[in-house]
Amino acid sequence: MMKNFNNFKAIAFLFVSQLLIAPIALGSSVETDGLNKQDAALMGSSGLSGNSNLATIISVLIQTVLGFLGIVFLALTIMAGFKWMSSQGNEDEIKKAKSSLKNAIIGLLIVIAAYAITYSVFNYLPFASNGSGNGGTTKTP
Repeated sequence: MMKNFNNFKAIAFLFVSQLLIAPIALGSSVETDGLNKQDAALMGSSGLSGNSNLATIISVLIQTVLGFLGIVFLALTIMAGFKWMSSQGNEDEIKKAKSSLKNAIIGLLIVIAAYAITYSVFNYLPFASNGSGNGGTTKTP
């Protein structure tokens, strides 16, 4: 059982590493015009403009990292469920799976709370306002 799980981890690592390496390898053949188009598309899809302020950039960065952590905790939850289902009635394995599942859920709740706090801080503090000092939504020029 453990050998199969280690094989699964090795395959998952190879798959993720291929997803991370392929854009770097393919990026060497992109011309400058293509980079400018990709840059404009990225800035537009991320909600940033070419002259975004530091608070907006930090807000997007923190929300992206927290979103990634949410995906990590989802994977941990799925792995704990898989461990529980494949325990074959072994009480020690079930206890480990329950503990992993509980820890993953607590971690997910922490990430959701951090996301909500970050959203509130960057949305309602004066440095994220439209210049009136009363807070409010950020307006990008």
